[in-house]
Amino acid sequence: MVMGLINANPVIHEKKERRVRQAPETTDENAVELIDQLEIFDHIRDIKDPEHPYSLEQLNVVTEDSVELNDESNHVRVTFTPTVEHCSMATVIGLCIRVKLIRSLPPCYKV
Repeated sequence: MVMGLINANPVIHEKKERRVRQAPETTDENAVELIDQLEIFDHIRDIKDPEHPYSLEQLNVVTEDSVELNDESNHVRVTFTPTVEHCSMATVIGLCIRVKLIRSLPPCYKV
């Protein structure tokens, strides 16, 4: 039995241009480079949706505003919005985001 797509016709959004980060003002190579929301978003924006050949950004599942970062406690929180309320792939999407961030960020960050 072949199952159909949960959302056969998703709305596709334009990808935003990647913003260029400013070069650090200090030349001290031992200085700690802070991670910001934009960097975290850059890590997850191109994750492919499990059902469609589009990225999570193109499907508006993740946005820059959905990333929260607490520098004091090194906590990262990403709130994602599946394309449909009853999306059975929501757990898979959440795990993909989590694994990507765990592999991309320094180990001091809690995802």
